[in-house]
Order: sequence, then structure tokens, then C-alpha cells
Amino acid sequence: MGEVYFVRHGQASFGAVNYDKLSDLGHRQAEWLGAHLAATVGRFDHVISGDLMRHRQTLAGIRKNLHHQECIEDKRLNEMSYFVMEQAWREETGAQLPGNALALERHFTAVMQAWERGEIANAPESYADFQSRILQSVRDISAEGQKVLIVSSGGPVGILMRHVLGLDLAATTELILGTYNASVTRFMVRGDSLRLMQFNGIAHLELPDRLHALTFL
Repeated sequence: MGEVYFVRHGQASFGAVNYDKLSDLGHRQAEWLGAHLAATVGRFDHVISGDLMRHRQTLAGIRKNLHHQECIEDKRLNEMSYFVMEQAWREETGAQLPGNALALERHFTAVMQAWERGEIANAPESYADFQSRILQSVRDISAEGQKVLIVSSGGPVGILMRHVLGLDLAATTELILGTYNASVTRFMVRGDSLRLMQFNGIAHLELPDRLHALTFL
């Protein structure tokens, strides 16, 4: 059998002018993950990431402890353009940006539902196209008998979970919102299909002196 280790990037810079870069904690999360993978897996047959800065920085942190000569970038693994869509949706609907965490989660779900229904006129891509590019990229890189490490984002994790488990959009958004930074979701490759082995693994962050590093944004 083959295995796909699908990693969400480390903590990014939520609230900053440029979200697409790791915080200091995000860099540490990535380095801790690399040490964990070096101790538990050792080496991967292929390493691939999206080409966003937070993907590249996460992979660079992992590689400080997990040495791998060749890495590939595939922009099909990039995250959805959520902030662009969210702004377009607010302009179209007149909705206001909420000021607390629970309301923000409901807001995220509403934007995702509108996107899937094709109701955001200026969305950079359709939900169907987003889903298709994620799934095709993983199909292209995964193979029986090989271990593959992929570094991407929470949205793509949700897409894979939806595909493998047959989830609806509401359940998918719950999973996206609950995916830890620098977490690992593992799939078994059997022929042309994937089977879930582990979701949201954070063994490298569960030590007493690292519990502060359990983050979602």
C-alpha cells in the first residue's frame, strides 16, 4: 500500500497586512513536525507543496530535520482565495464582518455555502474547480508502495476528507475550521482510491511545553 501524509501549514499571520507568511510560532511548529516525521517515517518517496509562501516556509521548517533532496511545487494545492471571495460576498449581500470567533465561524460557513451554490459573482474560481484541482493533484502524486508528503492548507484537507468520507458541505466546513496548524492527515493509497487513516494528527505538539502551540489560524 502507499500512504499520503497531508500537512496543513504552520500558523500564518492572521490579522496582519500579509496573511501569507508564518508567524514565529508557525516556524517552530514546522520544525517540530519535521523532527517528528524524521523519527517516525524517516524518508518519503516524494515531497510536494503548494507554492504559497506559508507552504514554502512550512516545508522549509520541516526540512530542517527531515532531509529530502527533491521537492516539487504544484499550485493546484494552493488554498482557495477565501478573503477575496468573502469581501465580494459582503459587497453583494451587505453582510458585516463579525467581531467574535463564533460569529466568524458562521460567517465562514455562509460564504462557503454561497460559493458552492455559485452565488459569488466575482469568485476567482468555482467551488467545483477548486475541488477538482485538489483531487487531481493528489491523484497525480500518490501511488501504491510509496510514501508521499504534501504541504498545503486547511481547505484542501477539507476537500480530501469530503471526498473520502462522502461529507456534505456543512460537515466539511466544520472539519476545515477544526484543522490544527501543522497537523497531519494520513491516507492509505489502494489502487485509485484513498482511505482515511488519521485526521488532524498533532503528536508533535502534545508535549506539556508545546500545548501553547495548538492553533487554528
